[in-house]
Amino acid sequence: MNNGIHVEMETLRVLLIEDSPSDRRLTEIALEEAATEARRVVKLETASSLREGIEKLTVVDGHFDAALLDLGLPDAAGLEGLRATRTASPDVPIVVLTGLTDPEVATEALNSGASDYLDKDEIEPRPLLRSIRYAIERKRSEGELLRLAQTDPLTGCLNRRAFFEQLDLAMTQADRSHGLCAVLLFDIDDFKQVNDTHGHVVGDRLLQKIATITRSKLRRTDRLGRIGGDEFAVVAYPISSPAAALKLADRIVTALSRLMEVDGQRIRPNVSAGIALYPEDGRGRGVDEIVSYADAAMYRSKSQRRGGISFYDSEMDAAAKSRQKLKSRMLKAISEDGFFLHYQPIVDVRSGRMIAAEALARWRDENGEPIPPLDFIPVAEESGMIGDLCACLVRQLGATLADWRRSGLTPVPVSINVSPVQCREPDFGPQLAQEIEKAGCPPGSINIELTESSVIDDLSSALTNLTYLRGCGIGIHLDDFGTGYSSLSVLKRLPLDRLKIDRSFVKDLGEDEGADAILDAVVDLARRLDLETVVEGVENRFQLDRLRDMGVEHVQGFYCSRPVDHEAFEMLLARGEPLFEA
Repeated sequence: MNNGIHVEMETLRVLLIEDSPSDRRLTEIALEEAATEARRVVKLETASSLREGIEKLTVVDGHFDAALLDLGLPDAAGLEGLRATRTASPDVPIVVLTGLTDPEVATEALNSGASDYLDKDEIEPRPLLRSIRYAIERKRSEGELLRLAQTDPLTGCLNRRAFFEQLDLAMTQADRSHGLCAVLLFDIDDFKQVNDTHGHVVGDRLLQKIATITRSKLRRTDRLGRIGGDEFAVVAYPISSPAAALKLADRIVTALSRLMEVDGQRIRPNVSAGIALYPEDGRGRGVDEIVSYADAAMYRSKSQRRGGISFYDSEMDAAAKSRQKLKSRMLKAISEDGFFLHYQPIVDVRSGRMIAAEALARWRDENGEPIPPLDFIPVAEESGMIGDLCACLVRQLGATLADWRRSGLTPVPVSINVSPVQCREPDFGPQLAQEIEKAGCPPGSINIELTESSVIDDLSSALTNLTYLRGCGIGIHLDDFGTGYSSLSVLKRLPLDRLKIDRSFVKDLGEDEGADAILDAVVDLARRLDLETVVEGVENRFQLDRLRDMGVEHVQGFYCSRPVDHEAFEMLLARGEPLFEA
């Protein structure tokens, strides 16, 4: 009786590739009976040769749920036909049919990619339908396992291995078609700060949101992968031109740089990106090299400005290799005290006597040649080793100060430089104070120097950390003053002891009335804020006298002393003589 309920039956599309008319008819009858009994619809199409079967499998609308393949076809006997069918349509599960009863044939067929095996003598309605359904389910399970093996579980993007496989395929296609392939790498600047400030759950949610937004900006043919913690990559193929690659990158970076709400937290990511092109940036190069080129371009963006996009150029390759070499050596140098300190006196302008010093990090290469700090400090910051480097230098400084005291000397307070990267750590104050205490440095013996840019990004956190350090007896000096984001309101709020005025204000003294007026105003500002002043870069007597007339209290520069090693500095301490005539 029809009660008005419509039950939609499952429909299976099956392709039978069989050259024997009688075997084709037997299979058709068996499937019709099985479908009727199981209340399913089976749409069967047939092909009498391998060539015809492959044509049907590969046409645009030729999707089949399964294929039944005779291993005795005249145009591809045995496993040759199975391999050809799998190559033509790898997503369609195949049940092989054969009149042979050799179990080794069955094993070989399954090992060659068949989803199931059926002897033609066993072609009965139920076993035949069961075999087809088993093959489909097995193929789905294999597909799910493959998807899981290729997918990043957090974001649903391709994982690193799968992304590299897609890139290799795109590069191969670019070679064959003389086309262009672009690799875009991007990550979130200071993602560690997001985790430290908001927690790893929010950090994970942000990565998921980054992946979702990026997918919405891609074309159907583009592929997105997560290849590192917060590092994503896109392979764009085909791409018409470098301008098109830049347009795609700009669309992604712009979308990702907007204010986002993640689990109730408002976050505005800074995203830096790099682009490498293939084959423009190296025909015949491997996927690892092309990705490393995009990585080098991304770090160019970070060094120039946050939120930027850079193309790779050949000069970056040498720079990237040099940077990687420094990274490799740096970890060993930190653990083995390969870094060391030089000291430059800070001198009272009235007496000419040293009242403090700045400790400057130094490093040498394998040949004993000095490596400029401008080369190794950025690498330490990029690689996350800047905190370890600072701790290493604090330990050395603590040991040196203890040696001087044991020798009967009275060390002057010594300043160490703190990187902006360290300042962005939420608990950098307590961490640094702990390192200084572990090094055995008494209160008042160590000051820190930091730049204006170190505190401007997160003033609230900076205030908390700097106040903590000052409470531990550590002096706070603002370095390179006048070259960053100077703000009276910020200066008034920071717990500062001293302003160090940048050398750029000194070089034009006496030659440019504007330079004299600006420096005079800066010194007067410091005085009104009750801050001591140190002017850097003093190189001659004229500059010294002019600064003293302005009311500057302390100076630092080659006129007083170049940076010297600890032994030479110890001699300066022991003599206790003025470094210039007052």
